[in-house]
Amino acid sequence: MRILLLAALLFVTFHFIRLDLVEGTIPLASFAKEQQLCEEEEADAIPVTTVDGDTIETLFALYPDPELGFIDRLSSFYSLNPHLQNQKIIGGEKIMLPLSRPLTEKCIDSER
Repeated sequence: MRILLLAALLFVTFHFIRLDLVEGTIPLASFAKEQQLCEEEEADAIPVTTVDGDTIETLFALYPDPELGFIDRLSSFYSLNPHLQNQKIIGGEKIMLPLSRPLTEKCIDSER
């Protein structure tokens, strides 16, 4: 009789534990990992005042960047200076020249 009662008690206990784990009555939020909000920092850029006769190639030669290729740097240049896509560089104008730096991400821990 004791064995039967002990078996029934163990069966009920295991049944409730299994239901608890399968159905998720234990709050899952306590086991969830905290998510980090990350954003990439933008590439550095320096402001440059142009003179008459400057071109993109001469500006890139005056301010070299060995880590960025010409095409990548040119696309960054036009994203910083969209008004120069349809006109040439005018003397006395302030434009932004892209410079590379190691890409880092700013990550902020978010609490749920």
